[in-house]
Amino acid sequence: MITIEEYKQLKAFARLDGAMLGGIMCATFFASVAALSNPGWQLATMIGVIAVPLFVAFRVRNYRDNIVKKRVSFRRAAAYSMHCFGYSSLILAIVMYIYFQYFDHGMMLASLKNLIASPEMQEAMKVYGMKKSVFDEQLTVISSLRPIDVAFQTISETLFLGLGCSLLVAVVSRRSPKAVNN
Repeated sequence: MITIEEYKQLKAFARLDGAMLGGIMCATFFASVAALSNPGWQLATMIGVIAVPLFVAFRVRNYRDNIVKKRVSFRRAAAYSMHCFGYSSLILAIVMYIYFQYFDHGMMLASLKNLIASPEMQEAMKVYGMKKSVFDEQLTVISSLRPIDVAFQTISETLFLGLGCSLLVAVVSRRSPKAVNN
């Protein structure tokens, strides 16, 4: 069991790491938006998606090795990781709200419609036995969402996925810290 001071320390360091993680998530979001009009950005999006859990694992290990300087329990490592995801999800949701409220003006939806209407996508839908009407219905639902709805959905999805990542990171990071040579 950790003390109140240790818990406050955990939250303080998780806030800093969560802010950095939020920056990575925002960069990944903007890369995915750019990838709708320029496919070259898809690589940056994939790198960002892979970087998120790796960054959290690295920061949990840093917390264990340099701050706590002793073995951390599974619960403590998971709590630290989950706090990081919680703080970063708030940052990402705010950035996405601002983007969709003031900057997007339907560009993302138009890009998705163009993607679905492209000949390559039409051919892929035929190969996989999908109907265009299903995509059209989904686009109608997406178009009815307000920016605040997208922000709240982002928070819930990030927290849910962050829980899974946190459990995996906690399993890997709960061992004793590395010995530091002076």
